[in-house]
Amino acid sequence: MKRPTAFLAPILIAATQTLSGCSDAPDRASAQVASRAEIDQGVRGLLDSWVTAFASRDLNDVRSILAADDRFVWLEDGEARYQSAEAVVAALASFPVDLAFTYRLENIQIVPVSNDMAWARMSHETEIREGGVIVSEFSGVVSMLVERNGARWRIVVAHTSNSSHPRPGG
Repeated sequence: MKRPTAFLAPILIAATQTLSGCSDAPDRASAQVASRAEIDQGVRGLLDSWVTAFASRDLNDVRSILAADDRFVWLEDGEARYQSAEAVVAALASFPVDLAFTYRLENIQIVPVSNDMAWARMSHETEIREGGVIVSEFSGVVSMLVERNGARWRIVVAHTSNSSHPRPGG
């Protein structure tokens, strides 16, 4: 009679290879392992770049921060609002040039998924001003799946859930 462990061994080996990468992958022991602090620093740098690019409406910087392939999607309030980096750039470019954006991220938590992928979750506050007067403000939560390719981190998937606030004086 076979022992139960003999039956389970091939399944456990297959599961381990699936979770850690395929068996044909290069030896992971020789690959450099990023520390949690390095991943945190890299993702926070990405988020700082995102805030700066968004607030300054630098379309090239916005484009460079978002994944350029068909994996990219930004979900917002229950729908796939932007299905490409170009859709985000086009939406930002469509606002009148005299509008000023202030975008703040707070309570940032970063959870490494691997050396080259992390999940970030945070709260946000956004103000849109025209001539120094707030014309819109809203806040909510954001979660992002970000990926590093070489030295550069990019947003692959994001989800925003907003809650509106009344305009001042309105």
